[in-house]
Amino acid sequence: MQAAMDYAVKKKEWEHAAVAAGNLSESHLSLGDIHEALEFGEKSVGLADKSGDEFQRMYSRTTLADARHQAGEFSEAERLFQDAKRMQKERQPEFPLLYSLRGFQYCELLLGQGQFMEVQGRAKKFFEWREPTDPLLDIALDQLSLGRAFLAQAVAESDDFGRAAEYLDQAVEGLRKSGQQDELPRGLIARAELRRHAGSFSQARQDLDEALDIARDGELRLLIADACLEFTRLFLALGERVSARERLAEAEELIRVCGYGRRREEAAELRGELGE
Repeated sequence: MQAAMDYAVKKKEWEHAAVAAGNLSESHLSLGDIHEALEFGEKSVGLADKSGDEFQRMYSRTTLADARHQAGEFSEAERLFQDAKRMQKERQPEFPLLYSLRGFQYCELLLGQGQFMEVQGRAKKFFEWREPTDPLLDIALDQLSLGRAFLAQAVAESDDFGRAAEYLDQAVEGLRKSGQQDELPRGLIARAELRRHAGSFSQARQDLDEALDIARDGELRLLIADACLEFTRLFLALGERVSARERLAEAEELIRVCGYGRRREEAAELRGELGE
């Protein structure tokens, strides 16, 4: 991909170069190379702007926004998503929200801000726009966003996990059927969180074991860290403090090495729960 980007730049094929740079950013991010993801994400935005292609200009900004989000640069990620949202509205007035993978990424940022009602509204709109030909992955990611939003609401307000369980089960099934193995841990970790809150500890452990196995096999370091953080919460709920410390230490090392700023506060809170 690097060679493809360099060749396209040399030929001044800016749109192709922007696509290649964006693919490099996404690839590095999936492996936990956040610094490289940011670097290529910035290049993708610059190249897309040179190309003048409206879709690439919008898409490149969401790619960079997602990398900024994972780095813990929340305000900059929000700004980029807002720019992309404005471009999307101008490009497709009938679909004024970021949708598909781009919509999922923005919903992740909103959930981190506690805006679960906003995410519920967005996800419901996505389902209204659904077409029979939509990819299974897009459908599963929308179900995951909605399931996580209902879970956040249940934790904050009611302890009624029924709707969250319905959508998270559908999300996990959809992610399996989509064939996108690298995305499956996201659904499993979210469902494990639900099951922990509901007191179904053995089922939560099964989901986390599977998520961690997939993430380790693919060397998906951010997802390994996410699974370890949820394992820490599960072990704390079970009173297994030694195991909780071990998982948290692994997560903290990955957060440090990868520059995974999005999770630093969560790790610090868990360290505090361990009394350290």
